[in-house]
Amino acid sequence: MKARVHYVSPKGSAETIAEAIARECKCVKEPLLPAYMPENIAIMFLGCEGSKADKVTMEFISSMSKERVANAALFCCNPKKDPAPIQQMKTALESRGVHVMNQTFVCTGKGLFGKAPSDADVEEAKKFAQSVIKELFPD
Repeated sequence: MKARVHYVSPKGSAETIAEAIARECKCVKEPLLPAYMPENIAIMFLGCEGSKADKVTMEFISSMSKERVANAALFCCNPKKDPAPIQQMKTALESRGVHVMNQTFVCTGKGLFGKAPSDADVEEAKKFAQSVIKELFPD
């Protein structure tokens, strides 16, 4: 299985979630700046932080195609657990012909004493990754 995890994480929350997903899927995690362009990837996990998808993420998506990435699974971290960034990324990816998985992951990015993210968030991110992989590769 060719899988990758890409993210933008100015506060570190999305990076922590990306690390949990990458470990669970035994694949590479890479920040979008600088990221190697994915080629022939079966599943790409893509994440960001904040109340909307950032410019770097949206520019990255604009270079995607179904030949580069067959499927995408989306995650984000924001204080209100607002799914708006997920919807922005989904709409943009689908317009590029990339299939976007129904499963998504959204967390506040805040754990104990405001540290990001909580152990529970990390465990839920692992379950999210497992669910996506199981749906795509049911063996």
